Amino acid sequence: RSLELLAEAVVSTQSTGKKEEKDEEEGAASDEDEGAMKEEVESEEAGEGKLPQPLHKPQSLFVRSLTPLITKEDMLQVVKKQNIPGFLRLAMADPLPERKYYRRAWVTFAHNTDIKEACGILLNSKVEKYDHDLNVVVNRELSKRVRMVPPLTRSLYALQKDVKWLECLVEELDKGAGLWVSQGDTVKEEEEGDEEREEGSEKAAESYNNPLMGELREFATNTLTIPKPEHELDHGETNEDDVHIIKDNQLLVLDKVILYLRVVHMVDYYNGTQFHNEDEMPNKIGVFHIRGPCESTVSKTTLQDVTDWNKQLAEKLQCIVDEIRGVTITEEEANDIGLKTEEETVEEFVKANTEEQGPGKFHCPLSGKKFKGPEFVRKHIFNKHAEKVESVKKDAVFWNHYIQDPRRPMDPLYPPIQHSNNNSYNQHHNHNNNNNNNYNQPPRPNMHPAFPAPYGFPTPFPAAPVPKGRKMVSYNDLDAPDEYDVLGL
Repeated sequence: RSLELLAEAVVSTQSTGKKEEKDEEEGAASDEDEGAMKEEVESEEAGEGKLPQPLHKPQSLFVRSLTPLITKEDMLQVVKKQNIPGFLRLAMADPLPERKYYRRAWVTFAHNTDIKEACGILLNSKVEKYDHDLNVVVNRELSKRVRMVPPLTRSLYALQKDVKWLECLVEELDKGAGLWVSQGDTVKEEEEGDEEREEGSEKAAESYNNPLMGELREFATNTLTIPKPEHELDHGETNEDDVHIIKDNQLLVLDKVILYLRVVHMVDYYNGTQFHNEDEMPNKIGVFHIRGPCESTVSKTTLQDVTDWNKQLAEKLQCIVDEIRGVTITEEEANDIGLKTEEETVEEFVKANTEEQGPGKFHCPLSGKKFKGPEFVRKHIFNKHAEKVESVKKDAVFWNHYIQDPRRPMDPLYPPIQHSNNNSYNQHHNHNNNNNNNYNQPPRPNMHPAFPAPYGFPTPFPAAPVPKGRKMVSYNDLDAPDEYDVLGL
């Protein structure tokens, strides 16, 4: 219900803005009325004894790293256990493959909280379940929440693509959230019990009537005209007239739809990203990308630049649409990666827990009992260890969902190579690296970072490392004669 109210409020902003402009043109209220209104407001504030509070500016702490085993419930227990006043919410980021799947977290407090004291309290606490100390610092505010994109987004070709993507995104997200979908007639038709009317009710439930979509289509037909066929990519550089730059005062409807996506569905359109857990973050609306200023001194924009921008943005937006529609990878690709079935995983589990110790002797490591045949071990596992069999089936289902997810977290195919600071050795073997074509890509990881060798192989006789610290102390007898005295030299 709150999401519906938010969507209606964003849509009604334009109508209220027009009304305010008309009121300003007609004239403001008289000075006497304004004075009376001010007195009433001051009397109300004096009676209540409270001033407006900056609720939109909370304070937060940033937890730099958390092990993948720590869940959100574990962190909530640690924070609530300290009884810090003003605690509002906790947000945790997804595991990062490039950081060994470690996670980051943000703890948000009210604006009147002593954030340094809260930081000191959490800095001295830890997750006792995993004996993990919290590395907490005071979170900085975003320096640039509103960021600019290239001015070429005003071109006619880019705007035509934007209208299609915006219409698709808004409709898919609204239907997924149940916004602007008429469902009033479906209940009456289902109560009557007529099969034909039930089919009609399903069609009525799918009806979508967001008023922004009508304005967007009208904007596309009136403002975005069809480009001339003579404008093609092989013309090279063209001036602003050739790429059809449209002014900002004609793009108010487009900006309204982009703002609707950002506020209601947490989608930053020009950046091609969707923030799923932004409600839990310190800033409810963080980064927002808008069109940059159209300067006359900017270098000439080519049609190739516009097509490259449209291609890059389309790849990002297609990922969001596929995620909304639940698109998965193909069965062939999933089978190549290693798709499993419940029957195969159960059979592997039974075989792994059936050990043959001799002729006619089989052992079950789960319970330690011995049986005369493998069929008896199988029956024993299904009867006495049914919960473990069910957990194996759940693991297979979890693995299949992970495989079919196109945005699943994965380790990089080739981990980054650590470059050594020993430049002399690299220069000495540089000619061998340039002339050998057997090791083009990918290079093998360096097995000895301290002594780099060509192609990552260890050197046969590496140089001894330079000793650090104090010199080695000799424990020879000081009263013993020297060698030359013994030899009589």
